[in-house]
Amino acid sequence: MASRTSPRAAFRALGEFLASSSASGLVPGAVVAVGRAAGPVYHEAFGRRALRPRAEAMTLRTIFDLASLTKVMVTAPLVVEDAIRGEYSLDDPLERHLAETKGTQVGALPLRLLLTHTAGLVPDNPIEDYRGSKHALFAAIAKEPLAFEPGTRLVYSDVGFVLLQGVLERRHGRPLARIAEERIFGPSRFRDTRFGVRAGDRGRTAPTERVRGRWLRGTVHDPRARAAALRGVGGHAGVFGTAAETARYCEMILGGGVSGGRRILLEEAVRAMTTNQCDEAVGVRRGYGFDIESPYSSPRGALFSRNSFGHTGWTGVSLWIDPDEDGYLVLLTNAVHPDGHKDLKAFRAEAATLAAGALRNG
Repeated sequence: MASRTSPRAAFRALGEFLASSSASGLVPGAVVAVGRAAGPVYHEAFGRRALRPRAEAMTLRTIFDLASLTKVMVTAPLVVEDAIRGEYSLDDPLERHLAETKGTQVGALPLRLLLTHTAGLVPDNPIEDYRGSKHALFAAIAKEPLAFEPGTRLVYSDVGFVLLQGVLERRHGRPLARIAEERIFGPSRFRDTRFGVRAGDRGRTAPTERVRGRWLRGTVHDPRARAAALRGVGGHAGVFGTAAETARYCEMILGGGVSGGRRILLEEAVRAMTTNQCDEAVGVRRGYGFDIESPYSSPRGALFSRNSFGHTGWTGVSLWIDPDEDGYLVLLTNAVHPDGHKDLKAFRAEAATLAAGALRNG
């Protein structure tokens, strides 16, 4: 039998790669967590969490703007669970739940297509639509023509998840942040994962960009989530959290919805989120929320299995989960700091390949 290296030695190449990527300026710094359903096996911080207005070291407790991880950690699981519990059907047209869309092309869309980014919606509607009320926002979205025939191809769209936020809030009569706390964050016993950050935690939050002379720190980076209609709580963005708690979310998904002996999500919901829900003609594989195989799958790397799945976020965050290997990778950076967005496809792919190799050998 081949001998296995110690966990620390197995992950040496991954650590060196992340340290080098931070030193070169590709990212200011990073926090990585790699593990299995039973728990993490590697958790390290590299580089800086802030470069401006002054340098600050990255720490394991750094809180990040999780950006579009909001979709798979909050909005998708809540919508899918409601459907499984019989609150509504994912085949329901949107107009059945959002009156502002009634009688429009958008209103006729089934909820399931919003979850897979195959509904025909544009990636983003005009920022001006977000400067009023939610009612006005939904009405404005409903007036937008569809970009393509629903169900025929993938166009990644934040708009669909904003509409799903509306479905959830109307159904439950309370804000998305409260629903998430009651049904996911609270039962998971998360302290640092929430929409926004507590005032006392702002100092350990990784800043993103400078807007109107002020560094965004604990304020959501996405301008639409930040605008008046959503006030920091979007179905597409707005959640903040640490690598440690994001890792615990991955462990819960690997555990079929169970974390620490507590059921957080229904096993059927986890299965629907993580297995392909797209028609073959679309040419990609996506679950209800999670990406499986598409142009956005660079965080799989070369070694995670074809059944693995995950998601990325604009600020520089990503997670990838492989049930075949009983493994996951959480890689959190604030790559938009200080000067804006960077292409991280190759960075994420290399980190994933090194992580998957270490999991096999460690």
